[in-house]
Amino acid sequence: MAITNKLKIIVTLSVLLFIPLFAYIYLFAQQTRRYKKLEQAQKEMLTAYGDNLKLKTYRSEDLPDFKERVASITTFLPESTFLELRDIIVEKIKTERSYLPGHKKGGTVSYEALHHNAPKIIAFYHSPQLRALLSHIVGEQVVPTPIHDQSSCSLLYYDKPGDHIGWHYDHNFYNGRHFTVLIPIVNEHLATKALSSTKLFVKKNGAEEMIPTPPNTLVVFEGAKTLHKVTPLGPDEQRILLSMTFSTTPRASLHKEVARRCKDTAFFGVRALWS
Repeated sequence: MAITNKLKIIVTLSVLLFIPLFAYIYLFAQQTRRYKKLEQAQKEMLTAYGDNLKLKTYRSEDLPDFKERVASITTFLPESTFLELRDIIVEKIKTERSYLPGHKKGGTVSYEALHHNAPKIIAFYHSPQLRALLSHIVGEQVVPTPIHDQSSCSLLYYDKPGDHIGWHYDHNFYNGRHFTVLIPIVNEHLATKALSSTKLFVKKNGAEEMIPTPPNTLVVFEGAKTLHKVTPLGPDEQRILLSMTFSTTPRASLHKEVARRCKDTAFFGVRALWS
């Protein structure tokens, strides 16, 4: 009788242990199939829209210095390109809210969601001209980060009073260097149309420095080496940014992949564990 009870306990424990494992394997397999379809869709997007959004041509001497791992360019895109991106983002895309007490409050739109809702933004992210320009600025050849990284190309929404993100580094989950690229799309007080009160700060040599972020500014920084924050949004204000990441070697070890997925859950929900 005792042996039978022990056997029942062993069987019960085995079932309890293996159900989560099998569930994870199933969800991961489902996600893998989705990403294969997404990769094919991405190829079609790049073919259809790759030449639609034009960038300015910059001379080497006109590009900013990157010695302190942060640089910016005002009025970065041609007006027609910027307005087209802004219209897509403002009119067609809905956000997901996230909140980390004491650190972050705001909305996001993931890389995967942008494939479904904004193919021209995906084409812009993969633009060879953009990649060449960023490579020139940072001094190394960079490429987009992988399709399963929800932060590769995303939208950051600050649209409720108090939305912000505290001092932090952008953790590098890849084997090569990792760079964050921001383009503010909207940054205004809704009534006056003046710039919002929220500010982007970085720390340089221990001192805080404010980086101006009017719409259509390119901001490039090495997030893993640059401590930065965004101050809280005021009432009746809105700030929307296109956020992109690039790496010199966008491959990751297993433990870095797991860490990256856990990080993404704070921005994109539990489903990021199966990305």
